[in-house]
Amino acid sequence: MFVSLVQHALHERMRPWISKKITEFLGEEEKTLVDYIVSSTQEHVKASQMLELLQSILDEEAEMFVLKMWRMLIFEIKKVETGLALRSRS
Repeated sequence: MFVSLVQHALHERMRPWISKKITEFLGEEEKTLVDYIVSSTQEHVKASQMLELLQSILDEEAEMFVLKMWRMLIFEIKKVETGLALRSRS
C-alpha cells in the first residue's frame, strides 16, 4: 500500500514538468497527452516504446524529451529509495 502511494506521488510530481515541456513544444497545453504520458510511466512503458509513440507528435524534440524524462524518473525513484523524499517533507 505504502509503495503504491509513493509511486503515485512520484508520477504526480512528474506531471508539472511533463506539462510544461509539452506546452513548450506544442505551444499549448495538451492535458490528454500529459495524462497519457504520466499513465504510460505508471505502466512502466519502455523508453524506446515511449519515443516511438511521441515521435509523430513531438518530431525531433521527442528523443531529448524522453531522455530527460527518464533521467528525472530515475532521480525521483532513487530519492524515494534512499528516503530523501520523505526526509525533505518533514
